[in-house]
Amino acid sequence: MTDRGAATRAALIEATRQVVQAVGYTHATTRVIAQAAGVAEGTIYRHFADKSALFFAAVLDRNATITERVSRLPARAGHDTVEVNLTDCLVELSGLRADMLPLELALLTDPDLARQQRQAVAARPEGGLVGPPMYVAAYLAAEQSLGRVRGDVDPAQVAVVLLATLFGLALVPSSDGNGVDRDLLASAVRLLTNGIAPTRQQGGRKTPASS
Repeated sequence: MTDRGAATRAALIEATRQVVQAVGYTHATTRVIAQAAGVAEGTIYRHFADKSALFFAAVLDRNATITERVSRLPARAGHDTVEVNLTDCLVELSGLRADMLPLELALLTDPDLARQQRQAVAARPEGGLVGPPMYVAAYLAAEQSLGRVRGDVDPAQVAVVLLATLFGLALVPSSDGNGVDRDLLASAVRLLTNGIAPTRQQGGRKTPASS
């Protein structure tokens, strides 16, 4: 990407933040965003596949520090336990909730956004994952190759379940009123990791192996 292209992309992301803050995701049209960025509406589609891709880029750019830390998750495969690694990752991602929850709700309630999101996912390889879900799936695949996650589970599907769990728990007030309750999040991750852990025979029963 040229310097001019990078500058235009940055301007579109900043304009998206401003417009969304003023009117919300559902009412933030590409026409208004383009006007705020000082470009033609068609310019948006030279940088982003669709409106939802622009919105997600704005959220992830705003939270670049969190996203960068989560990108290191696959390198943690084989270290600590799967439960500890996933819990730490989701605690990091809980910092996205203030920006992501309104966008997720908009995707559910705005037919145009929902349609664009479905089309974008269908066009992407590897289950359509990008950003944090992609890193979580890559981590799970790495643990799978080490035998610490069952071979018959789909890392991409598990990643989606984990992120859905996170945003569901984000709606539950924590005991201290400060973000997602880590103990509740850890309990949810424990339930899932017990389900995806390799099994071993013990006294005629199959039990989850320690991961």
